[in-house]
Order: sequence, then structure tokens, then C-alpha cells
Amino acid sequence: MPRSPAADLAPLVKLLQAGVPPDRAAAELSRILAIWMAELEDDDEQLQERLSGLAEQMTTGIEEMHEGIAEASDKGKPTLRRILATHQAVLDGVRKAQGAG
Repeated sequence: MPRSPAADLAPLVKLLQAGVPPDRAAAELSRILAIWMAELEDDDEQLQERLSGLAEQMTTGIEEMHEGIAEASDKGKPTLRRILATHQAVLDGVRKAQGAG
């Protein structure tokens, strides 16, 4: 039975919500991409659809965080900036994978 993209992404979502360092989230993304590439090695179109969907989700999240950072107090900014950097690292990894697909 094929794996669910949502199930594959669940650990990454938890890491993003926790605000882990960018390299930790990027490592999890690499794990997910390896699974997807192996599963969809003969279906590049489906792989690109998954990557596009993930990129869209990440872009929306990043835009929302930029708004939050602009409204945050000075005390909250470092944490929000770190979370934003983590999300940006994942989005960069998705975009890189899209180019390699």
C-alpha cells in the first residue's frame, strides 16, 4: 500500500511547530524526499505535484510568519526569526528538489 504524503510529512510538521534548528528540519525533509523519490521513481509528475504542494504550504507559512514578526514584541522576535529560518531552510530544500526532479 502506498504511503500517505500527509503521514510522511507529519514528523516534519511537528519539527517546524517546535521551532527546531534549520539543519534538523532540512535533514527531516531529506528523509522525506528520499522516500518520495524511491516511491515515485517512475512517476515524476506525481513527485512534482507533491513538491509543489509542499512548497505552497511552506510559502504560505513563511508569509504568515513575516507578518507575525512585524507585529511581535522585541522579546519574541529572536524566536520567531529562528522559526522562520527553519521554515525557509525547508522551502529551499523543496525548491532544490523540484529542480532536481
